[in-house]
Amino acid sequence: MSRIRSCTSNAFFSGKSVCDIDYDKIKWVILTNHGVKLSYNSGEALRTMCHAAVGGRAYGLPQIVNWEVNGGEAQTSQVGYGPSTYNGVSARTDTFTMDMFRHYLRSIILKNVDEEFDMYLIDYKNNLYGLNDGTDTLAGIPVTIYPSGNDHPGASDKASLALNVVYSDVEQYMLDLDVVPLGFSASSYVYGLMPVTLVETAASSGKWKVIEYYGKGDATAKYGSLIATNMSTVLDGVTACTYDATANALTITLGSGATAPALKGSSVLAGAGIYGIEPYPA
Repeated sequence: MSRIRSCTSNAFFSGKSVCDIDYDKIKWVILTNHGVKLSYNSGEALRTMCHAAVGGRAYGLPQIVNWEVNGGEAQTSQVGYGPSTYNGVSARTDTFTMDMFRHYLRSIILKNVDEEFDMYLIDYKNNLYGLNDGTDTLAGIPVTIYPSGNDHPGASDKASLALNVVYSDVEQYMLDLDVVPLGFSASSYVYGLMPVTLVETAASSGKWKVIEYYGKGDATAKYGSLIATNMSTVLDGVTACTYDATANALTITLGSGATAPALKGSSVLAGAGIYGIEPYPA
């Protein structure tokens, strides 16, 4: 028998759900490397993925305060004097404005404009949006990214940073978009990581601070006690470590042959309850 063409389904379902989805404003954008699915069976699984090694990591962005859509409109055309018919969807770029301007985050986004990512969205009611690929786990929405915004306040607006996402296939997004309830508050589990370094306050002083690599913020007060408590788990090259709250510094005794203490990777830190940082270079 000759090969037979099979037409795609044209079934039309227009019923109303007994439990309609309450769509809300987008609060979080999470990116993964293209093809890497988000772990969201629990808050702990999501947080663990946010602290995983690069490549398998979920990159949580700061809180979103506005979302604007540009494009994604149905296109029509006609042949001769025939009727206008559907001819695809125009390119679409979404602009997600974050809660404040961060120069280092803009730099990181700009350095990754040629990378392919998959995007997941979470709204204020903790609904997760992605693509239905026929499995029990949502796939991400394929996108590329670039930054925009204002470095400084103007006469009528504040400094701002926006993530622009360019849909690789907006028609696929419209066809396969799906949503699932997380069942937990994403605010407690979505993380982006800040690289930090351990810096000695003075040569041979034995006093060290936790300094953010970008902007040089002093994070010792937030992480010092946790690092000292989990010294044997999260530090290499150290035989003793205490946190001096008065001096806001770590007092560290180096091991034999060590010239400086070294923080372990983000997954180890997270396992000890230290979230949101990783050593630089990671």
